[in-house]
Amino acid sequence: MTDAPANRVKNHLEGQTSPYLLQHVYNPVDWYPWGAEALAKAAAEDKPIFLSIGYAACHWCHVMEHESFEDAGIAAYLNEHFVSIKVDREERPDLDDLYMAFVQRTTGAGGWPMTVFLTPERLPFWGGTYFPPEERFGRPGFPQVLAGIQDSWTRRRDEIAASAERVHGMLALDFPAVAVDAPLPDPATLDDAFANWVGALEEVHDRTHGGFGGAPKFPRAEDLRFLLLAADRLGERREASAAQEMATRTLHAMAAGGMYDQLGGGFARYAVDAEWRVPHFEKMLYDQGTLIPAYVEGWARSGDPRLEAVARATCDYLLRERQEPGGGFRSSSDADSEGVEGKFFAWTPEQLVATLGERRGAFAAALYGVRPGGNFEHGMSVLTLAMTPVDAARAAGLPEGDADALAEEVRATLYAARAERVPPGDDDKVLTGWNGLAIDALARAGREFAEPRWVDAADRAADFLLAELRVESDGGVAWRRAWRDGQARHRAVLEDLACLCRGLLALFQATGDATRLAQAEELGRGMLADFHDPESGLFWDTDGRDATLIRRLRTPWDGATPAANAVALECLALLHAFTQEPAWRTPLRHGAAALWPMAQENPRAFLGSARALAWAVTEPAVAVVVGAAPDEPVDAAWRVALRDTGMRDALPVIRAEAAADSALGLLHGRTAQDGPTLYLCREGTCAAPRAWPRGTH
Repeated sequence: MTDAPANRVKNHLEGQTSPYLLQHVYNPVDWYPWGAEALAKAAAEDKPIFLSIGYAACHWCHVMEHESFEDAGIAAYLNEHFVSIKVDREERPDLDDLYMAFVQRTTGAGGWPMTVFLTPERLPFWGGTYFPPEERFGRPGFPQVLAGIQDSWTRRRDEIAASAERVHGMLALDFPAVAVDAPLPDPATLDDAFANWVGALEEVHDRTHGGFGGAPKFPRAEDLRFLLLAADRLGERREASAAQEMATRTLHAMAAGGMYDQLGGGFARYAVDAEWRVPHFEKMLYDQGTLIPAYVEGWARSGDPRLEAVARATCDYLLRERQEPGGGFRSSSDADSEGVEGKFFAWTPEQLVATLGERRGAFAAALYGVRPGGNFEHGMSVLTLAMTPVDAARAAGLPEGDADALAEEVRATLYAARAERVPPGDDDKVLTGWNGLAIDALARAGREFAEPRWVDAADRAADFLLAELRVESDGGVAWRRAWRDGQARHRAVLEDLACLCRGLLALFQATGDATRLAQAEELGRGMLADFHDPESGLFWDTDGRDATLIRRLRTPWDGATPAANAVALECLALLHAFTQEPAWRTPLRHGAAALWPMAQENPRAFLGSARALAWAVTEPAVAVVVGAAPDEPVDAAWRVALRDTGMRDALPVIRAEAAADSALGLLHGRTAQDGPTLYLCREGTCAAPRAWPRGTH
């Protein structure tokens, strides 16, 4: 956040809670937040709106601020000729999606900071991303852009108005009506489609470095989770082994590169190169929330200890560095520290020796690929897993038998030394949807690895959201998207309700606590009431109550996170599996039927919907494991058993003790039979209880 200069005053961003907006509160640009005041000013003064959208961890957003928005001359021109509005894309994904669609369709590219010019009626007519203060990088200078827009606004107003109306029409993306009882594929047809989708990924898979396509490389967790799902479903088919191979190669490659924080755990947003070596250093909560399940599922199929270690370290990173005292998880950490991208994370051989001593410093340099000249900027190196601890010990002339212990000792020492550096900026706002992803990840990992502290952390986050972002008014319930400094702001979007609902369902699976299921049901009813489109079978991104939005969107394809529509359908599938209430099953099958033709035409855009499609076609079984008592935890053998081929499609629900008097049919009458006991249920019918003999497996 920008410190208060002694000789400058705050603009209209004063009173906002977004760290990104507050970074600009002392800019000489007379920024307004999006809202009635700014829009009324543009209408009253008949000025175009300059809309700038970014986020706190965005490197180029900082660059454009320092170069242009802190420049007195540029600010004066903006203040005279425009109404300037600053938006945090993380708080307002609805605005970001809407105007990003315009920028991408008119320029062929997108990114942040996003620069868009609107009529007072909020219609976009020109846009782009970052602009330097003078012409360079093949981009016009920002003052040149402003002068051109102002000239067009003055001289060719009719053309702008006509163009804006045409563009407004371009933003409309209509989806056909789909009958509620539209047919779905049978399981064999779905498997054939999954095999074809695996083949489509093979065509763009990097067999040397993992991932898909070239630089820059994004983690695309939903691609990996789809591949693991396909490997499960396709059995002995060639595509099953191909799917497993692509997923495993990519998970290992990402974890060996600089995109994974070798010292502290957690992942950066993407790698700028094809080898995953140099990241764009910002760490986003949503990446941890989507990648942890990918690593857990990769480990569940393979038993690979490296995948387990990465999942564990990333869960610990969330608890150690991202969780607020109240329980919520903070949104992101910056790419920059001391104004330099990556400075906090990079090392030189000399710094390693100064921290560790000569021999251990040489070991660390070999282990993490730190060499003279560096692999990054200014002679620095991003840490990668360049060789095994045994090979690093051999290279440093140290005993090979102690290599693993030495590697952990060196990692811990370097992490502690790094903590003394000036840290990157931190965006500490709590977002409902991203917290839902983190809750899901921690509950899932805690259940699989029998780590109650991760489940407890997820529980605390859920309690925080329910207390601070759920608002009761006029006899109803409304959710807010963002919280900071005791204030909850902005109407929740579909992503918020869907991801939190999925997180609560994961907590129910990890604990058997029927209260979490009831809370998820409330969110499910809210999604159907406020976001579901009964004509198309899809979900709207917003609830339609914000009159300042020029259009309501439906975006059922994946982005950096799985499509909110996909997560919503997944929630419906789980809610039906756990409750057997038909009110969940009908919209699930309707939505799956709507997605099916789109997914066949463009599978890579809909891989996050694969689980929902599979569950709509064949309802999953539920494997309830009931323990004998809270102080006698469900044995790890049961967790292994639940991953056996015969139960791989079953949804585990782990409960520490019997709940025989539960009102929930899934748990009612379930008692332990001389130790932890399995009740395998499908479509409301359960097989005879099966006790697991102690000390076996």
